[in-house]
Amino acid sequence: MAKFGWIGLGNMGNPMCLNLLKAGNEGTVWNRTKAKADEAVAAGAAWTDTAKGAAEAADFLFVTLADGPTLLDVALGDGGFVAGLAPGKVVIEMSTISVAESEKLGAAIAKTGAAYLRSPLTGSTILAAAGTVGILTSGDKAAYDSVLPLLEVIGGNLFYLGAGDQARVMKLSLNLMIATTMQMEAEAIVIAEKAGLDVAQAADIIAGSAVGSPLTGYKAKLIAGGEYAPAFTTKLMIKDLKLALEVGAQYGVKLESTELTKKRMELAVEKGWAEKDFSILTKLLEEESGISR
Repeated sequence: MAKFGWIGLGNMGNPMCLNLLKAGNEGTVWNRTKAKADEAVAAGAAWTDTAKGAAEAADFLFVTLADGPTLLDVALGDGGFVAGLAPGKVVIEMSTISVAESEKLGAAIAKTGAAYLRSPLTGSTILAAAGTVGILTSGDKAAYDSVLPLLEVIGGNLFYLGAGDQARVMKLSLNLMIATTMQMEAEAIVIAEKAGLDVAQAADIIAGSAVGSPLTGYKAKLIAGGEYAPAFTTKLMIKDLKLALEVGAQYGVKLESTELTKKRMELAVEKGWAEKDFSILTKLLEEESGISR
């Protein structure tokens, strides 16, 4: 049985925390909105009033927050979790943030003697609940080996990528490909739709074709239904694409399709769809093409 802390009990963090508790581990949790911790507390976790308290109580501290500025505030602000760290503890930070933000956090953690793992997630809330979400990790290898039994409880596809911030770059690389795939699918769907094909059938054909993938399979029903309930919001995907473009600039790599897709998503936000699933790109192109569905 391991003693873990969990900071950030949102759509991804909460089911993963529950899976660790169900596996018999001892957890201490903190969230900015306390009510979001109710399910974990009911499952046996202890509540603490500060992020620092979660770090103090844990050997392994998991962190899942929405963005880099929030993460740094929770880490370094009053009652932040860095103040509760000590040698021998391991921080497993699972948010999607910039390399610069990751480096700033890493420098603060290093001063405490604790180990720092960058472990962003790949996959949906469904996979998080099933314990099969993908986890990309870079950082201290010995720390990774020590936390691996816990990662195997909450994740399926686990990858160790190196000693630095490689996992941050790989996560952004995946997200830019996911986003641009939805832009391509929007174009494919709408041209088929204009030619008289059924949207649901077209989406199914794409999912089952040579260009199909788990992503196109997940999104086929959303696109066919036209409601776009969020598995991952347009607003959050724009945030990730901005980070990807920053990394592209850092390494001198042109990301032209990423830039185009970000602009398309920004148009969707202007229409009031910030909280819709990012596959809303199909609806955006339908409206521009004179289709109302």
